Amino acid sequence: MTPAGVARRVVLAVLALVTVLGAAAPAGAQDGGDDEAVAGRPGRVLVVSIPGLTWADVAEHELPHLEELFAQAAVADLAPRAIGPRATPGEAYLTISAGTRAATEPSVDGQVLALDEESSGSAAGEIFSRRTGVRPDGPYVSLSWPVLVAANADEPYDAEPGLLADTLLDAEVTATVIGNADGTESIGPSYERQVGLALTDTDGVVPNGHLGKDLLVPDVAQPFGLRTDIDAVADRFGPAWAAAEPGPSHPGGGLVLVEASDTARVLRYRSTVDAGRYDELWTDALGATDQLVARLMEDVDLARDTVVVVAPYNRRGDRDLTVAAMAGAGIDPGYLRSGSSQRAGFLTLADVAPTLLDRFDIPRPTSMEGRPALAVDTSDGPAERIDHLVSLNDASRFRERLLTPTTTVVVLLLAVCVALGLAAHTNGWSARARGLIAFAALWDLAILPASYLARAFPLEEQGARFYWLVVVLISLAVAAGATAVARWRARPRLALVIVLAVVGGVIVGDVVTGSRLSLSAAFGYSPTGNSRLYGVSNYSYGQIAVPALLLAAWVAAVRAGRTGRVLATALLLATVVVIGLPTWGADVGGVLAFTPALLVFGLVLSKRRIRLRALLMAGLVTLVAIVAFGLLDLARPPGDRAHLGRLFERVGEEGLGPLLSLVERKLAANLQVSTESLWVAAIPIALALWVYLVRFPTRPLRRLTADLETLPAALAGTLVAAVLGSALNDSGAIVGGVAALVLAAALVVLLMDVEGGPPTARAEVAPPDAEGLPATGAEAPPDAARTGATPAGAGATDRVRGAEPPPG
Repeated sequence: MTPAGVARRVVLAVLALVTVLGAAAPAGAQDGGDDEAVAGRPGRVLVVSIPGLTWADVAEHELPHLEELFAQAAVADLAPRAIGPRATPGEAYLTISAGTRAATEPSVDGQVLALDEESSGSAAGEIFSRRTGVRPDGPYVSLSWPVLVAANADEPYDAEPGLLADTLLDAEVTATVIGNADGTESIGPSYERQVGLALTDTDGVVPNGHLGKDLLVPDVAQPFGLRTDIDAVADRFGPAWAAAEPGPSHPGGGLVLVEASDTARVLRYRSTVDAGRYDELWTDALGATDQLVARLMEDVDLARDTVVVVAPYNRRGDRDLTVAAMAGAGIDPGYLRSGSSQRAGFLTLADVAPTLLDRFDIPRPTSMEGRPALAVDTSDGPAERIDHLVSLNDASRFRERLLTPTTTVVVLLLAVCVALGLAAHTNGWSARARGLIAFAALWDLAILPASYLARAFPLEEQGARFYWLVVVLISLAVAAGATAVARWRARPRLALVIVLAVVGGVIVGDVVTGSRLSLSAAFGYSPTGNSRLYGVSNYSYGQIAVPALLLAAWVAAVRAGRTGRVLATALLLATVVVIGLPTWGADVGGVLAFTPALLVFGLVLSKRRIRLRALLMAGLVTLVAIVAFGLLDLARPPGDRAHLGRLFERVGEEGLGPLLSLVERKLAANLQVSTESLWVAAIPIALALWVYLVRFPTRPLRRLTADLETLPAALAGTLVAAVLGSALNDSGAIVGGVAALVLAAALVVLLMDVEGGPPTARAEVAPPDAEGLPATGAEAPPDAARTGATPAGAGATDRVRGAEPPPG
C-alpha cells in the first residue's frame, strides 16, 4: 500500500476513535458539573441583571443591600464578550440564551413586544405570525427573531438562540423575565427590551414575562425622562417567584430574571451628557438598583434559593470587566471559576447559561460552549475579594494599554539592530561597534521575558513609567549578565545561548506553575481582550518554539554525533509536551505547528532529504500528538477540561460540525488580526536580513553555517513553526512576527561575530555552484583570510564546542 493510502486509513481510524471516545465520555462531559453536584439543589433561581456594574462601582458607591448579598456570595470578574470583545445589549442577552457567543442586529433586537402591542399599525402577535408562521403561545414575541436566527447562522459559533429557555422548559422548569429599558428622545417609539431575548424560546416566543411600559414611570430628571417603577417590578416579581416554587406542573422549580433597567438607560444616555452629569445619573441608577435588590430579596431564602447577579454588558467602547456573583444553597463565599476561564475570579458571558442549568441539575447541551461556574473557597473576606477583583480588572486594562507600546519598542529596536548589523558587516566596522550591536540585539530579545517578569510587581498601581523602568532594568541585566558570562568563558556566542534560554525558560516556568506571569502581561493574555486565560498564548508560542529550535541546534553542535542528536530531540520533545499538555500549555495550534517543525529539524539535522513520505509521516505524528493530548484532556474532570477536551466532547456528540466551525472561526480571526498588528512588521525585517545573509557576495549565511553546522536544521524548523503557527492560530501573522523577531535578533548576534567588509573582486572567489556553495578548490572568502578561520566546514565543530576560543 502506498504511503498516501496508509495515511488516509490512519486518519480515518483516528477520527473514528475520537468520535467513539467522545461519545463514550462520562456523563459529566454533558452537564459539566456532576462531580461537583450539590445535594438538594434549590428549586428556584433569581437572576438579577445590572448592565454596566463593575466591582469598582461596588467599592466606590454606597450599595448596602448589594454588598450584603455579595458578602455571602462567590464572586468573579465577568468578561462580557460575545462575537467581539464587548457585547452589545442584544448580543449579551442572546449569548446568555444560547450559552455560546451570539450575534444580533442592534437596530431591531430590542423589539420584544406584547402580542397586542401595536407596531406599524398592526398587533405584534400578527406581525410575528406573518414573519415566522408560528402561532405564539406566550405573552411576548421577538419581532426580529428571523433576523437574529439568520445573523447567527452566518457566524461560525453554532449558537442556537433560545436554547436556554427550551432546555429549562423541557426539564419542567418555569422561566420568567421582567424588565424594560425603553427610552428615546428622538421621534418615534424606542423598544429596548433586549433582556427578553435571554429567555426567549427557539421559536422567538417569551413563555412568561413582564416587559411592558407599565414597569416605567415618568421622571424628567432621569435619562429619556423615564425610570423603573420599583413597586411595579416588585408586584410582578412576587407572584412569579411564588409560581417558581416546585409544583405538580413544574416539578423542576423555576427561574426568574429581573433587569435593573435604570442602569441600561444611563449607559445609552452616556453620549448625550458630560462626564460630571453622567456620574450623577449613574450614582442615582445604582442607588435605585440597590433598593430594587432589597425589595427582591424580601422574598428570597438563601438557605434554599439561589441568586445570581450578572452585568452582561457595559457602555459602548468600555473594556472594563463587570460583576458576576452567585449566592445561596450549597455556595460558600469565595471566588467563581469555570472550565472556560480555568482561573478563580474569572467567568465568561457564555458561562451564565450552563451555570443556571447546573443549579437545576440539568445537563448542559453540548452546543453550549460555556461551562458551569463553580465556587472556590478562599480566606479572603468580602472587602478583600472585591478589592482583588478590582485589581484584576485594573491589571487587565493596564495590559491593554501596554501591548501596542511594548510591541512598537521591540519591533523598532529589531529594525535598528538589523540595519546597523548589515551596515557593520558590509563596511567592516570595528569589533567594538559590532559588539555593541550584538548587545542591542540581546537586549531586544531580553525585553520579551522582562515583560512577563515585570508582572511580579504591582505595575497598575505604579503606572507606565514604573513598568518601563522595570522592563528596561530586567532586560539590561539579562543582556549584560549573559555578555559578562560569555566574556568570562571567552565564548561570545554563549551570551546568545543564555538569553535564548531565558526567553523560552521564563515562559516554560510560568506555564508549568500556573501561568501567573502571563495573565495581564504585555505579551500574555487578558480577560478584556482574549477568550482564553490559561496555557501558552499565541504570543508565547513564538517565544518558546524558536528558542527551543536554536538551543537544540546548539546542543547538537556542542555534543556532536548521536549524543547531541538525542539531547536535541529530547529538548524539542519536552517543548511539545509543555506546549500541548492540557494542564500546562494546552495550545492546540502550537502542537499542530511545532510537531512538524520538530520532525523537519530532525530530518535536516540527519541530512536526509525531505520527501513526500516524510511529510505524510509528519502529518500522522502530529495527528497522533493532538489525539493523545485531547484524550488526556477528556480524561480530566469536566470542570477542568481545556478547549481541546471540550472540542472532543462536541465531536463525539455532534460529529465533525463543531470542528469545521472552529476552523472557520479561526480562519476569519486569522485574516482580521494579520492586518492589524505591528508584529507583522517584524516579518519583512527578518526577510530583509535573510536576503542579505543569502545574497551578499561574501555569503554570510555560509559562514554562519560553517561555524554552526547544525544551524540549517534550526532555520528549517523555525520556518515550519512560524508558517504553520501563523496559519493555524487565530492570531495569524502575529505568531510569525514573534518568531521572526526572535530569529532575526539571534541572527544579528551571530552575524556580528563574523568580520565583514566590502566584497573584494569577484575574480578572487570562485563562482558558486547550483546550490549556492563555493566550487571545489575555491579560495577561502576574504573573511576567512582576515580572521584566520578555516574554509567553510573545516574545524567548525571544534569552534562551537569550545575546543578553541572563537575570535573576539
